[in-house]
Amino acid sequence: MMQTLVAADVYDRLQSVMASDPEGFCELYRDYLSDARQTLTRLQALCEKESGKELAFQAHYLKSSSLVLGVRPVAELCTELEHSARENDFALCRGKLQQLHNLLNRVQFELKQKLGPQVVPAAA
Repeated sequence: MMQTLVAADVYDRLQSVMASDPEGFCELYRDYLSDARQTLTRLQALCEKESGKELAFQAHYLKSSSLVLGVRPVAELCTELEHSARENDFALCRGKLQQLHNLLNRVQFELKQKLGPQVVPAAA
């Protein structure tokens, strides 16, 4: 079995707290995916501009929202990205951003398996 990307303890706790609002629970993760994609686009633009301070700030933002929803592998990668940005190592940042893109695709696939196609945000 493949390792899950969304921590079961966090997912289950949120689902339990929101048991009376299953649509809202799904919307929580849909909004996360949508926001994560928008943040990734900003991160890529900031990397191209070699704006290390702002890149680190945006990576920290995505790390925080990922931790809240139990998407720990994204949070861990954002920690690495944040560090690379602070070091102004933009070549490393580009590699981390590609990994982040692939990881978000896998997270979306996992959430779609758990919550159904309605968790996938509409294309911007």
